[in-house]
Amino acid sequence: MRKGAGLFLCLLLFVVEGAYGTAKEDGELLEVLLENGTITQEQYDKLIKEASQEDDRHVAVQFTTEGGLEASTYDGRFAFKLGGVFASDLAFYNENKNPLGNGTEIRSGRVEMEGTFFSNWDFEYSIEFADDTVEIKDAFLTYKGLGSLNLTFGHYKAPFSLEQVGSRRNLTFLERALPNVLVPDRKLGVGASYYGAIWTAAAGIFGETYNGDVDDEGDEGWTASGRFTLAPFHSDTRVLHLGASAAYQVPGDVKEVRFRETPESHLTDARYLNTGKIKNIKDWFTYGMESVIVYGPFSVQGEFIHSSLNRGSNNDNPAFNGGYVFGSWMITGESRDYKFKKGAFGRITPDRTYGALELAVRYSVLDLNSPPETSGGRQDNVTFALNWYINRNVRLMTNYILANNDSYATDNGDLYGDDDIHIFQARLQVHF
Repeated sequence: MRKGAGLFLCLLLFVVEGAYGTAKEDGELLEVLLENGTITQEQYDKLIKEASQEDDRHVAVQFTTEGGLEASTYDGRFAFKLGGVFASDLAFYNENKNPLGNGTEIRSGRVEMEGTFFSNWDFEYSIEFADDTVEIKDAFLTYKGLGSLNLTFGHYKAPFSLEQVGSRRNLTFLERALPNVLVPDRKLGVGASYYGAIWTAAAGIFGETYNGDVDDEGDEGWTASGRFTLAPFHSDTRVLHLGASAAYQVPGDVKEVRFRETPESHLTDARYLNTGKIKNIKDWFTYGMESVIVYGPFSVQGEFIHSSLNRGSNNDNPAFNGGYVFGSWMITGESRDYKFKKGAFGRITPDRTYGALELAVRYSVLDLNSPPETSGGRQDNVTFALNWYINRNVRLMTNYILANNDSYATDNGDLYGDDDIHIFQARLQVHF
């Protein structure tokens, strides 16, 4: 952790040294002349451009505070942005058989740093402080000097699934849907992405997470992952999005894998769905399909994900699947913000001073039963959501979940099966 922070500080000092020079005073003077009408906007732009061309190390810097604290050179060659996310949750559980504790928690306390240096290089570095741990989330560099083709190196999300590649801070519901447990997460690797007029493609090769245990000197597992999206039309208020993902994964020397998941509520540790450790895994293949329709304030989104494990011809080869579908209505008339180049959705900006209101309902299912050997359980959830986007940076979210477990949903024998749960949970989130 200290090494990672040290590397980032070195990078930050390098960027600041390259971007911020003695021309700061000149830039401030030109701004005053422009405001007083002494020079025109055209003259101002020309003088700034000439100053930056005269000496790459002495470029005037501008500061903005929209969505975070950002400093950038006027020519766009260097930029640095400091932001973060704070989210506080509460949850109440009404269960039939297994006692679950009501309570509160800090769901996210994240500091994010991102920026640009020498025009064509972007970086991102984020640290999560919730759950009594300090954890590096994103730590990567992206080279964007090849037109629509970007190359990324470092620790970041493997390209797979609409919900996964999008940020949790922009989710319609408090947590991702049940089948997300089948999806590869952040890993160390290298990848490429490309976008055309109506499509995007991304692929990468990855090892394990940055904090994978290498003390035993065993071989790491690895993942090859890719995602393709198609948006035949996409505007500010109307979107048709289709996508497909695939991932081939090989485990490390341990040769085992386990899938387990809570009922779309982070405050409880009760993982009703739990396959236990499945041993002698050679590899496994996961694919997913996704679609979204946005029509003004209305949207419908869904995904299906399937995983097949390979344990050889002489063993049982389990397979698991899940999916979700949800509908959303922005009562106040806003439309979800579609980021075409990423094939994902961004934050909603209210059109009114009192904010924006959203109603949504989701059905999700995850089946971790694969007879005859694996009985991880099946859960079907229905979630009702009411969200208040107080402004661009603050929102209040509420979810009411009806979770139905089958008789095999026992957290690998630690809980009673056939437990139906009612969950009310809420979140206050600040994103800057």
